Amino acid sequence: MSPNFNIDRPRITDEEIKKHQNFTELVERFKQQSLKQARGDESWWKNKKIRYSTVIAGVTIICTITYFSLFKNQVKETKTNETLITQSPSPKQNKETKTAFINAPSTKLKTPYSTYKVNNAKGGNITHSTSSTIKVPKNSFVDKSGKDIVGDVTIEYKEFHDVGDLITSGIPMAYDSAGTKYNLETAGMFDIRGSQDGEPVFIKADKKLEVELASANAERKFNQYYLDTLERNWRYIQKDHAKLSALNAANPVLAKVPKATNSKMAAMKNEIEKNIPKKIDSVKVIYTTRAERLPRPKEPAKPVESTLGKPVFKLDGSYDDFPELAAFNNVIFEVGPENKNYNKELHNVTWSDVKVTQGPVKGKNYLLTLSYRSRSEKLVVYPVLSGDDFDKAEKIYEKKLESYQALIDKRSAEEKKLMAEMQSKQLAYLAEQKKKQEAYDQEKALLFAKYNVAEQNALASNFNNMSIQVKATRLFEVSKFGIYNSDCPHPVAEGSSLIPIFMSAEKKAIVHPQFTYLVDHTNKTVYNLDKSNGFTINYKPGNSYSVCLFLQDKMYFCNKAMFTETINSINKTFTVEQIKEDASNLVDFKKAIEI
Repeated sequence: MSPNFNIDRPRITDEEIKKHQNFTELVERFKQQSLKQARGDESWWKNKKIRYSTVIAGVTIICTITYFSLFKNQVKETKTNETLITQSPSPKQNKETKTAFINAPSTKLKTPYSTYKVNNAKGGNITHSTSSTIKVPKNSFVDKSGKDIVGDVTIEYKEFHDVGDLITSGIPMAYDSAGTKYNLETAGMFDIRGSQDGEPVFIKADKKLEVELASANAERKFNQYYLDTLERNWRYIQKDHAKLSALNAANPVLAKVPKATNSKMAAMKNEIEKNIPKKIDSVKVIYTTRAERLPRPKEPAKPVESTLGKPVFKLDGSYDDFPELAAFNNVIFEVGPENKNYNKELHNVTWSDVKVTQGPVKGKNYLLTLSYRSRSEKLVVYPVLSGDDFDKAEKIYEKKLESYQALIDKRSAEEKKLMAEMQSKQLAYLAEQKKKQEAYDQEKALLFAKYNVAEQNALASNFNNMSIQVKATRLFEVSKFGIYNSDCPHPVAEGSSLIPIFMSAEKKAIVHPQFTYLVDHTNKTVYNLDKSNGFTINYKPGNSYSVCLFLQDKMYFCNKAMFTETINSINKTFTVEQIKEDASNLVDFKKAIEI
């Protein structure tokens, strides 16, 4: 006997239902197949009924899920829902606070871009104020749809050459390579952008701009990197070969160095700075790929038992002719409490078509669509099992759960094994790199021993007095706009660390900065310290450091001498002096922080 339901609620609209439908090509194929066979062969029904006396002349079941996937993500019902459509979280609730990756500490010290115009059809060469040049081939630019740009393109360009530039730019210099953390020493960095009428343009796939970056550093220990702002990391491009200026090439001290010695040291340097880092990176790629290819076990779905007294539908039919119905064998569908249009009269209609599709909550409920001529009723239903069927399914679930957990443990063990192998190989490469670096330093010391003090001082004086454009140039091939760098990675210092306290020298009050930068003068690097861990400072004893702080419009500085004194003291309180407000331009700021 059918239960007596006294429900008189307004019917849910088609518009609300359609928001939750997700039809696929496979679903449509099942629909057409089932309709054709059902209408052509009435004998397929062995028992022409649906539980509660519902008679169906033709059934179309649309579903590609397996028997147990019907129960995936089922949860116990704790509260009756009154509507089909749930309220989405407000924008305020969904909003995430995320720190900008490139975050300049002071608007006063930001340097503007230099802007240049280039006709796309003609191309051209741009000479920057530092004597850097940008070579633009003709027809190099396209818009976002891939069409050639017509007319002039605006090129915005900016360079960075020392730690003062790095601090004020807000560009992070941290570099993660194969899990090893480095900080980059720059020999020159630039940011290049392109636009037309305020809209970004893009470099054509078969074109490359050439940037000859004027560098203040003629050493050949640097690599080229591109800043991937999505991955928040620097991407290695290639070894950077500095082209010495004419003055450097004609230096009499360099002319005395035998070619064989130059070649030997260049090969050693190349091994240390290019080949071994590439091997370390490749090891990470190889083992990460292997870990990702490990089989991922699928968690079994827990069956749900039917609730006594709730209205249900059951589909009975021959599954020989309709194999897609086999997934519903012994499964009944409970009518969800969120259905406002349900009433017992639905069981007395001879429906000509029935469809089962994905419901509002994927993997938990389904949409049952009943059709007869122009009438269509839609119900949210929940697949459940009852009696012996539920008991059998639960036992099968327990066995599958045990197998699933065993597979999870196996995958975890294999991941740990791969990680250990990766770290072992990386450590071996790092040991090899250290050994070669020691051999290189020894060769370098023997080389410099051949020169007298006067020659060495003259060479150093020449480099110190040269302007940026006469030391060296570094050639970059630019295939996309962004930030490029000529950098030498230095391992992040380990072993000595502290959480600092900053005390104003003028007001004798604690300063709580928004931005804190640690300058390693020995390695010529800048560390953007993390506020979330109390601006923890990691340092290498023996290196020379200073600290620069920003608090709104105020700037503070702890010089090298005060830093050394503080780390050797007990309380680890850094006395910082406020930088004068008139040092609000980049030149004066660099002087104030001893750059």
